[in-house]
Amino acid sequence: MDYPVIFVPGLFGSLGDDVINGTGDFSFGPAETVYRPFIKILNSMGYIEGFNLFISYYDWKMPVLESVDKYLSKDIERIKRDTKKEKVIIIGHSLGGLLGRTYLAYFSPSSVDKLIMIGTPNLGVVNAYFFWSGGKIPYSKVEDNIVYHGLKMGFILYFSLFKNINYIEVLRKTFPIARDLLPSYKYGNYLFYEKDGIRKEVPIEKIEARNIFLNKLEEKYIHPSKVFIIAGKDIFTNKEFLVDVDSKDKIKWKDGRPIKVYRTNYGDGTVTTFSALGHLTGRHIVIKGNHIDILYKSKDFLSSILEKPLIRDIRIEAMGIEKTNRE
Repeated sequence: MDYPVIFVPGLFGSLGDDVINGTGDFSFGPAETVYRPFIKILNSMGYIEGFNLFISYYDWKMPVLESVDKYLSKDIERIKRDTKKEKVIIIGHSLGGLLGRTYLAYFSPSSVDKLIMIGTPNLGVVNAYFFWSGGKIPYSKVEDNIVYHGLKMGFILYFSLFKNINYIEVLRKTFPIARDLLPSYKYGNYLFYEKDGIRKEVPIEKIEARNIFLNKLEEKYIHPSKVFIIAGKDIFTNKEFLVDVDSKDKIKWKDGRPIKVYRTNYGDGTVTTFSALGHLTGRHIVIKGNHIDILYKSKDFLSSILEKPLIRDIRIEAMGIEKTNRE
């Protein structure tokens, strides 16, 4: 039986009034150039937006569980009702995959036929430590992102001027999602320091920056027949940090300030291959490419999962699409 597909974009992949007041209805926003080519790949498999393909936008600043409850779960119920299907297929990119996994774990697994996660940080990402502990993003392209920068500066100014709250606390209140993206216990120790020339690890179970959400999610069972994972490799990705434990502050860098980054080429530049695969069972594939490239390079694997051959030279003018022509 053919089930409708719901695509859940990643961080910064949704823009609308719920994210920034005054921006109107939900859309991909600045991420349109990233996600529209992927939607066209799904079009080439016969999935038509509004008919059997839907996009679940959400406020990515919120904790994952809250986002699933407020957005994804309601979208799934609406789509099931409108399409008269008892199940859906979820395709989630990056953070979007975590929303799909959370839905299966906490809400209604019987409503999902398949969960396809692409570049999803199932064990978290070390870069979240920069933000949650120190209020920084290690990527200039993110700091320069107009959506992120506008939100960050607006909230910092408001709370600093009118609420007299430290900017680190402001950022944590504004972007609680950062805590949900920290490495989980199963990621392993990722902070270490040097004393007398000897490397000493900081036990992840004892650090202040703990990912309560992922640690609990990993206790939830998801049937392997529902899970499909696409991970990236051959792009250097931050894996662990050497920290200065003497620079601890009451608010910032409570577990140490990073002074050196160690990387692995088993990753997509954002998520390590190890984190994307997690400890989940099910079908998976590892593709050479960065966090965005693996979206497009996954089309053959997606076609095999969805059991839909790629359509060539088909006009679907009635559905608002002139032509799809994809290999």
